[in-house]
Amino acid sequence: MREFVNGVTYNQLITFKAIVEAGNISKASKHLGISSASVSSSLKTLEQQLGQTLFTRTTRAIKLTDIGNQLYCSTHFAIDELAKSVEVVYDLNNSPCGTLSLNIATTIYHWFVKDLLVNFQRTYPAIQLDITLSDTLDQHVEQQFDIGFRYGERVEESMITKPFHPSKQGNSHIFKAALFASQRYIELQGLPTSISQLSSHAMVKLRMPTSKKLAPLRLHKQPTNSSEIVNIDTNTAMVVNDMTALVDMVRQDFGIGMMIDFVLDEQFENGSLVPILRDHWCNIPNIYMHYAKESKQSQKVRCFLEFIEQQSFQPFKNNHQVE
Repeated sequence: MREFVNGVTYNQLITFKAIVEAGNISKASKHLGISSASVSSSLKTLEQQLGQTLFTRTTRAIKLTDIGNQLYCSTHFAIDELAKSVEVVYDLNNSPCGTLSLNIATTIYHWFVKDLLVNFQRTYPAIQLDITLSDTLDQHVEQQFDIGFRYGERVEESMITKPFHPSKQGNSHIFKAALFASQRYIELQGLPTSISQLSSHAMVKLRMPTSKKLAPLRLHKQPTNSSEIVNIDTNTAMVVNDMTALVDMVRQDFGIGMMIDFVLDEQFENGSLVPILRDHWCNIPNIYMHYAKESKQSQKVRCFLEFIEQQSFQPFKNNHQVE
């Protein structure tokens, strides 16, 4: 068995990494397929060999010490890279398999990819999808996932971006952030016909589930796509952290809402919801998949990217409960 300083082994580092990522010894033991006693013993031995306490323990949880965090940050990427290297070689003579971790913006999952993921899983049952929905993604988080889905192509230099085209023709569809209200609200409060008039109206605002920040209201200053984009301050009618709830509350005449336009097309057509300042709406950035450069070597990643590229589909309006 390969040993490091003072007898520390690779298996001990793997066990330590599993404890950190699982959050406790019991979950780590299930992930590793060994007993909790074995995991606890491995951790105790590792701490003795290093002469350092890696976790603080309470009756309810364990938490990394500063030394433990330093060890994790300096080893877990290397362990992951070793695992990927072995996987690449294994893939050469085998069908795609293993765990494929995806980090997807919440709206992208609900409106664009969830049916694709179902189809992919049925087509490749040997690949286990590990899906995380998140509205924030920094460099540290990026490196923990095989593939991410985000609006816009701004990512770290170490990442590759690939356009995701949610349209039947395979060309990027331009989506807009729509401002809207119920017909009853317009009858009671009047229809804003200029940006300045929004100050006398209240909005049902969205709190992003992960970042906890309120989604900003941005509009073109003039009714052209080429004009300056400005942030608009408005009064708050209420705050929700779910887009279906946002539309529900706007329908109940509590205020103006903002939502991606294609979700509301049918409501605009039948008059149950009213578009506001349509010529001022801003484009929503295109959707991109992104992944680490070395991940493309993995058969499961290549398989997923090729599967997505071959699909012909439209946004899943009917899958999001906005009726």
